[in-house]
Amino acid sequence: MHFLMIELLLLPISLIVSIVSSMVGLGGGVFYVPILTLVFGLPMRKAIGLSVLTMTFTTITATIVYVKQKRINYKIGLLLDALDIPGAMIGAYLTSILKSKILAVLFGIMLLVIAVKMLEKRSNSAGISEKTYEMSTKVIFITLTASFLSGLVAGLLGAGGGTIDESTMILALNMPVLIASATSIFAMTITNTVATTTHIILGNIIVKYAIPLVIGSIIGARIGPNISKMCGEENLRKILGVVFIVIAIRMIITPLIP
Repeated sequence: MHFLMIELLLLPISLIVSIVSSMVGLGGGVFYVPILTLVFGLPMRKAIGLSVLTMTFTTITATIVYVKQKRINYKIGLLLDALDIPGAMIGAYLTSILKSKILAVLFGIMLLVIAVKMLEKRSNSAGISEKTYEMSTKVIFITLTASFLSGLVAGLLGAGGGTIDESTMILALNMPVLIASATSIFAMTITNTVATTTHIILGNIIVKYAIPLVIGSIIGARIGPNISKMCGEENLRKILGVVFIVIAIRMIITPLIP
C-alpha cells in the first residue's frame, strides 16, 4: 500500500479510536491490533508494537488533560499499575498452554455481563478525590487484584486489560465514571511506556505507520477528555457500557479471525 494512502487512512482511524478510548478510559489496543493485522496485513508482533506505541501517546496526552481537570485518583491509579507487568508476563506464558481464542470468547461473554451491569447501575456523581477516598485494606486488595488480572488478560489476549481496571473502579469501588476513566488512563501510562520501549528495542515499530498513528492519537487524546467532561456522569457511563459491548463482540468473534 502506498505510503500516502496509509497515512490518509491511519490518521483518521487513530484520531477516532483515541477520542473514544481517552473519553472512557481505555487504551484502544483491542481496535488497533485487528485493524493493523486484517486491514493493513501487518504481522501480529508489528501490530502489537504499533498499538502499544499509539496507546502510549494517547494515555500520556490524555493524562496531561485529566491532571488539569483534577479528575485523577493517583493512589488508585498507582495501585492499578503495580501488578500489571507480572500479570502480563504470566499471561504471555499461559498463551503457550491455553487456547487464547477460546479464552477471548469467555472474556467477551463476561464483558457483556459487565456492560449490562454498567448500563443498569445508578450514577454516582459524588467526586472521589485523593483526600477523601478511604484507602482501606479491602480497597487495596481489590485494586491490586484488578491490577494483576488486567495484566494477565493483556498478556493472554493482547488487549482488554483496561476493561478490568474500569469495571473494578466503577462496580467494585463505586467510583464515578468521570473519575474512573481519568484514573484508568493515568494507570496505563507507565505500563504502556515501558512496553513501548521494549517494542522499539525489538524492532517492532514501523515508522511510516507510526507517524500517522501517533499524530492522530495526540490530537484525539486532547479532544476525548473534554468531550467526556461535557457528557456528564450518566451519559459517559452509558457510552462506556456500549463500548464494552463492542469490545465484547470483538472478543467473541475472535475464533472467526484468521
